[in-house]
Amino acid sequence: MLCLLSALVFVAFLPSLIYMIAIRNTERYEREPWFAVLRSFIIGATFGIILAAILEGIAVNFYATSLSFLREYLFIAKHKESIDAIVLAAIIAPFIEEATKAYGIHVSRRYIDEIEDGLVYGASSGFGFAATENLLYEISAFLQGGLISWLYVALVRSISSALVHGSATAMTGLGYSLKRFHRGSLLKGYLSAVLLHSSFNILASVPIIYRGEGGYIYLVPLALAIMYGGISFSYIKKKIRYYDIPRRKG
Repeated sequence: MLCLLSALVFVAFLPSLIYMIAIRNTERYEREPWFAVLRSFIIGATFGIILAAILEGIAVNFYATSLSFLREYLFIAKHKESIDAIVLAAIIAPFIEEATKAYGIHVSRRYIDEIEDGLVYGASSGFGFAATENLLYEISAFLQGGLISWLYVALVRSISSALVHGSATAMTGLGYSLKRFHRGSLLKGYLSAVLLHSSFNILASVPIIYRGEGGYIYLVPLALAIMYGGISFSYIKKKIRYYDIPRRKG
């Protein structure tokens, strides 16, 4: 049992740790200290996800009770399950999770002395959050579908949602850095993170919307979600390299 649990944790956390290392090492000049980067990762993996779960539970309960009068409409009653899932994925989860993951940036604020540093710490917190979230999804997949289901979920999430979680929170980090050094907008960075996160979740929700209309419908959004993750990750690395130039410092 201990070996199985260790394997689940290893498979869930390894991809996010690799991404964290890749982001940290993208910065060529004055790289961030490992202990600070790991601390942001751990904050995202613990505080970020626990607080998000609590707040999402409250928000979902509020949504279910305050909008109960809408259930009488035929369309909403017929598609209630899909609508509820989309509201959670596209609105509730992105706004709450990007806010709680931002704490991983806050705890490392003393080390943010260059614009690209916010990207590094934001991404680290996001990858930590993704690691724990992936672990929970993968445990559920293993218990319900066995080894094959676990490996499938682990593979898909590690090359899609994990990349998006880190990339999205990196945008909040960029907003924090720009506000600190160039009077930019933290809110703009946060809303950019929410938009990136929400658009990915909408894409991943396509199979829910078209449930039962052919197996092929699951393949297109899956492929697009993987591309989305890769493009987002590449964009964050590009932004780090853009700001990590000696002539831009000071």
